[in-house]
Formats: sequence, structure tokens, C-alpha cells
Amino acid sequence: MKTTAAFFMFIGMITFFAGCGSSQQVSGNKDAAERIMGLWEVKAIHNSDEVGYKVIPSGMFKMIFQDGKFMNFMSTEKGAIISVDGTYRLEGDLYTEEIVNSFNKSQEGKDNPLNIKMTHKSFMYLRWFQPVDEFGVTQNRWVEEIWQRVGLEDLEVSNVDLRQELRELLNNEELIKEVIK
Repeated sequence: MKTTAAFFMFIGMITFFAGCGSSQQVSGNKDAAERIMGLWEVKAIHNSDEVGYKVIPSGMFKMIFQDGKFMNFMSTEKGAIISVDGTYRLEGDLYTEEIVNSFNKSQEGKDNPLNIKMTHKSFMYLRWFQPVDEFGVTQNRWVEEIWQRVGLEDLEVSNVDLRQELRELLNNEELIKEVIK
């Protein structure tokens, strides 16, 4: 309980400080820019050199701030760990992260262009190329991620929305059931 309270306090502080920024590095459609802002949790990932989407355990998040900054972090038993942060640009269907700090040191100081697709109001699909992983191993593969907006909502309703989203991307009903478990 103490860890949960500390986690939500951390999220609240991040949200507060994000609202204090004023310069937004987003060009193009303002509605699209506003739709990506907020807290997202990754639900499934597909690597092009593997078969199908993998279910991602709860606890991996992306926070996109109004001032043009972003942060990915993980929630663990010992607390939250920031895995990557920096600034972003949104130009049409291209969301580019300018990496400042990362677990994957080969990303630092570089731009990470991601294809973005927003579906419904609660889902974001990101696709990006991974030349090298965080261990320095050459991958040269595409990574596809399905993110769901974090909100105060009923879990059953959320799973229905996720099922509908996955049906747009997947044909295998058994895999959809596995992702939603």
C-alpha cells in the first residue's frame, strides 16, 4: 500500500511539473498533439524477427508532457525506474523522440523516429526500428508497440476496448485472449 501511494504521488508530481512548462515542440495538428499527452502503459510488443505479439506485464509506462518532453519508466517493487527520457516532436504520423538519457546508451543523443497511429481515444500504436538493443547486440528489426492510456476506469471496460483494438491488428483470437489475461 505504501509503495502504491508513493507511486501515485510520483505520477502526480510529474503531471504537475509537466503542466508548468510552456514551450511545446509539436507541429501540425493540435488535436493530435493533445491526444498523445498523458500517461500510457504498454500492453503488447511485436518484434519483426519473432512470431506474434508478446504480452507485457503491467508496470511499463510512457509519460508524454505538454512541454514537449517524454519519459518512459517502469514500476518495480523497489520503486520507479526511468528507462529513457528526452524531448519529442510530432509531425503528422511521425513521433520523434530526441533521446537524452537511456538504458540503451547507443540511443543517447540521437533521434528515435516512431510511426504513430492513434485509435479510439485510448490506444496508441508505435512502430520503430531497433538497430542495437540495450546490451549492444545488433538487432536490425522493427518493433511494434500497443500502448493504452492510463485512466480511472473499470478494468472490464478497458479489456473490452483492448480486445477491439487487438482485433484490428491480429487475426488469432487465442492470441488476443492471451494478451488480455
